[in-house]
This record gives sequence, structure tokens and C-alpha cells, in this order.
Amino acid sequence: MTTLRLSDWIRFDLEEVTAILPRLDDDQAEMLVAAIMDAPRVFVLGLGRSGLLLRMFAMRLMQIGLTAHVVGDATTPAIAPGDLLIALSGSGRTESVLTLTRKARGFGARVAAITSSPATPLAALADLAIIVPAGSVKSDVTTPTRLPLANALEQAMAIYLDCVGAMLAARSGQDNAAMMARHANLE
Repeated sequence: MTTLRLSDWIRFDLEEVTAILPRLDDDQAEMLVAAIMDAPRVFVLGLGRSGLLLRMFAMRLMQIGLTAHVVGDATTPAIAPGDLLIALSGSGRTESVLTLTRKARGFGARVAAITSSPATPLAALADLAIIVPAGSVKSDVTTPTRLPLANALEQAMAIYLDCVGAMLAARSGQDNAAMMARHANLE
């Protein structure tokens, strides 16, 4: 049994996430920002912790003034040609994510995939593949880690999505006051 303290785990976490973030591609982020801004509506798709990250991102898109929906929610409308589906799967092999991504493509939607490797089935389905080079629970990418499961990957993806949100807000001229006006008020 280990007796590591919280400060040790924080250091491990920061070291691992800090090693991943500089390897993210600026051009891919620019293409994602452009795809989001060009789409009439954005749909997000992910399961488990990946799905939770995308829910936060959809919320931020709404606060910026964009139309965003979470696939599977009861109020999510039909996807249509020109819409953008952002699918996130660390392994890039989550079968239900692949099935729904294929279906979205069949309806004429564009697809942006966020995954750990360009060699995944999800990346192959995408118009734009954003690669976060870190190991996931079920991927072939192996990254030494002290953290549970795919924690560093998930945190890198969370920071990536937060930064893409900041880029979108800045380019849309949305400051905190404008975004706060769209913030939930039934809390």
C-alpha cells in the first residue's frame, strides 16, 4: 500500500498532462474552430467521462451563442446536412460512438473526431481528426502513467476543449458579460 500524499498526486497529474498538451496540433484546433463557426448546429457525442467532457463543451458553446445539442438527450433534434458532429472517444473504438458517427455521416453531417490516435476507426470516419496523443483505457496508445485509467488523457481533452471554447468566444466577440447573459438562471 502506498502512502503518497495529495501533493504527490497533484504533481503526477500536472506532469502527465503538461507532457501531453504541447503535442496538440494548433492547425487541428484552428480547423475545429472554423468547422464549429461554419456549422448551423453542433452535436456532441461521447460516452462515460468523454461524454461528460462534451456536455461541458456543449454548455460553453451555448453560452457563446452557438446552437449545440448532446446526442441522446430527449430534446436533441434530428441532425441534418451541414451540421457538425463532434465525437469523442479516447480509444476511437467505442462501438456505439462509431455506429452513431456513421449514421450522422449518412445524414450529411460533417464529423470532427477527438481521439488518441490517427489509426483509430473513429479518426477514419472523420472529416477532421483531432489527436490527443495519450493512452486511453482501451486504446493501443500506451503512455506510462501513475494515474487511474485514462485520467491524463481526459484532463488533456478537457483543457483542449476549454481552450477551443476560449478561441471561439474571442473570435465571436463574446466577453464574459455576454456569455453570462446566456448562463443558466434556473439554478
